[in-house]
Amino acid sequence: MSPSRILERLAALDTNTVSDALDFLQLKGATYGLRPLWDCPKIVGLASTVKVGVKQDTTATAHLLTPVIDAVTTDDRVLVIAGGTDGISCWGDIVANASRVKKIRGTIIDGMSRDIDGSRDVGYPVYGRGVTMVSARNRLVQINSGTPLQVQGVTVHEDDYVVADRCGTVFVPAQRIEEVLALGERIDQRQALMVQDVRAGKPVSEVMHDSKFEAIRQDTSTPVATETTSSSSRSPKRAAVEDQEMCALFANADTPVVSDALDKLGINGQVFNVMPLANYQKVTVGPAFTVRYVPASDPPGSVGDFIDDIAEGDVVVIDNGGRTDCTVWGDIMTQYAGLRAIAGTVIDGVCRDVSRAINDDYPLFTAGRWMRTGKDRVQVGGVNESIGVGKVRVQPRDIVVADANGVVIVPRERAHEVAAVARKIEQTEADIRELIAGGASIADARKSLGYHTLQRKE
Repeated sequence: MSPSRILERLAALDTNTVSDALDFLQLKGATYGLRPLWDCPKIVGLASTVKVGVKQDTTATAHLLTPVIDAVTTDDRVLVIAGGTDGISCWGDIVANASRVKKIRGTIIDGMSRDIDGSRDVGYPVYGRGVTMVSARNRLVQINSGTPLQVQGVTVHEDDYVVADRCGTVFVPAQRIEEVLALGERIDQRQALMVQDVRAGKPVSEVMHDSKFEAIRQDTSTPVATETTSSSSRSPKRAAVEDQEMCALFANADTPVVSDALDKLGINGQVFNVMPLANYQKVTVGPAFTVRYVPASDPPGSVGDFIDDIAEGDVVVIDNGGRTDCTVWGDIMTQYAGLRAIAGTVIDGVCRDVSRAINDDYPLFTAGRWMRTGKDRVQVGGVNESIGVGKVRVQPRDIVVADANGVVIVPRERAHEVAAVARKIEQTEADIRELIAGGASIADARKSLGYHTLQRKE
């Protein structure tokens, strides 16, 4: 098969599907932490490998990467750079412009980039660990190119295949590409059928049963039949009146004011290191439906049956121990949760299939994103029990408030108290804003209304 045809087929798959195929074949290729450094498009291509390292002397050299860029003669290359140092750039706008002229498809950096706006302005995709302003000049040099690299624990060879999208970056060994493609296409086909079943109302616990995934291993060119109706289909649970009343207490609150109220009352409720997937305009409020994941047993247990028991308006709160090496939420769960009017999901861990959640505007709050499945790595250890998420203890039915600023947990038994304090703080801040608008200095306005004691523990 020609490389162009392979790239065409590979481009039809996302990193989640390719990662799953690698898992089935017991191949390493999924990397964690190499994410788009601007809202750049997906890239698929052949790796041109470059290794950089710390400069050891003062000898003048060609700027790193420039010889590799100049040598490119085809339009199917992706630069893969390893050896970067935190805080020091391996990329900038001039090399981005040069790469665009050479029709290079994008750059993957196990390191940092600067001048990221310059890459964005010319539409050049860059994936990496982060951004910085510090130049590589006289700090980093190109050591070699066209040789095997270690990228986040994955060995990448020249001409290996690269796929990068919103969930991260994955590499496929060139000698195994057709095998990975064939399996990936079967996985993609089966996942599409699963989504159809979910949309038809079939319980996700049946749709995502382990046996359904294991069937992907079958070497068949025909789709496995699925049912679109089921006698066990269930309508979503309705929200309890008491839950609705509890959530209504925070209808006009956001996480900053609730956080301030928690501080004043001496309650630890600010969830650490869990952030919104997108810049949500609305505040998500709902009672916690708690889920605890544990490492998979042998044989492994289930990863998602709990979702059929969640009521409308609940927020799924998942304790995966902060793990970033495997996901516990993907597009099928997002699709099903949206259909069942679940309010949102909070994960002390990572998610995948983020395009679905972003496009559906489904509120998702996580410690990160990655494409590698949690199947056979984790399993549900318990539901509706006390869990720990981001250094906060969460009890079933505690009230979750989440927005673009993050996530806070309000103990259910203190919800009325927290809401009352939050309203008082919000009113005081509104009064300060009114005084300022009327011409008062910010110092006088704050002093007159006791701003500096608003969050102070009583």
